[in-house]
Amino acid sequence: MTSSPHSSCRPASRHEMHGRGFDHPRDTWVANMEATCALLIALGSLLSFGVYTGALSGTGVVGWAIDCLFPLQFPVFYFAAGFLYQRYRSTRTRAAWAANLRREAVVLLVPFATFTMLTLLVNTAAATGRTFSAENLASALLIQPVEPLGYFYTSFLLFAITPTVISRRGAHGLLGAALACKLAIVAVLSLPACAPVAAALPYALVSVAENWIWFAGGMAIALFGALPLLRSREKAWAWGALWIAASVITFMAGWMGEAAHGILDAIGIIWFVALFSAAFRSGIQDAFFGFVSRYTLAFWLIAPLGLKLLAAALAAAGIAADAALWLWTPVALLVCFGLPVLVSVALESMGKAAAVLYPARYLPPVPALIEKKGVN
Repeated sequence: MTSSPHSSCRPASRHEMHGRGFDHPRDTWVANMEATCALLIALGSLLSFGVYTGALSGTGVVGWAIDCLFPLQFPVFYFAAGFLYQRYRSTRTRAAWAANLRREAVVLLVPFATFTMLTLLVNTAAATGRTFSAENLASALLIQPVEPLGYFYTSFLLFAITPTVISRRGAHGLLGAALACKLAIVAVLSLPACAPVAAALPYALVSVAENWIWFAGGMAIALFGALPLLRSREKAWAWGALWIAASVITFMAGWMGEAAHGILDAIGIIWFVALFSAAFRSGIQDAFFGFVSRYTLAFWLIAPLGLKLLAAALAAAGIAADAALWLWTPVALLVCFGLPVLVSVALESMGKAAAVLYPARYLPPVPALIEKKGVN
């Protein structure tokens, strides 16, 4: 039987993170920025694993990275999602909004459901965290996602509540609403008097309120054509220096909280955008990122699972991780950065099995109803 374009596996797209499927040179910087974030998330999983096993101290540089650097990566993902959404989609009518949401449901919720189940199963095998049961699975899918899979859950909700904008006035209104939500949730989660209210808030409301501003910011940058204002190596160095100084001071002073993270994330996103849009301004891809960007999703989804299984294996073998740093470190590095590639390649060799990571490859072409024309 001859496979059709709709059922056969298409080549990996630079935008598998969002299912856009476009390989325009202007977007090379977005793909590489996300790939870097994925590598940093995998590294964060490795350091957290070291702290969990007692092999590393959770203070000093490691503590700073875990508290400041690694949490920045998902706001960058939300920004990139909003940027590409505004750049390639038009959802101003009810029919277009519904068509786009149906597509996003596949792109986002297939890996979300798959890796939620895998995470609970791995937790059961490793005897850690939420274990697998019908109740826990339903809760993780509908109410309280397991981390870091809340990104898919929240992204779907953001697409559901945010149509693309067509005017500067609309963009200003969207940014104003998103900023108001951010300020409100920061206040609720920070003020002691609001603690009872904060404890009762559902995950969906908290996560959307926290991250809508980054998604809307990406949309605004795309609509306003403001990227040239940020695209500069000098500005990247300046914003990077500001973020590092501010994060170090905040960490050492013990000021970590919702407000501090919000400010650091805003500075960090500008830093990353300035850095990558300047470094890849030509749109020419290099060999390293050409390889890594094929596995963006795999790095941050598979690495944590592999490390949990590694911890369980060390415990079963009676190996104290804190006393065998030389032994498990090379294995942990391979699990973080080699296993995701091996799993992706294996899935790709099995045909449609790769859909659990890259469902966009198996979808029909984007309907004209939602595809933005004239993108160059």
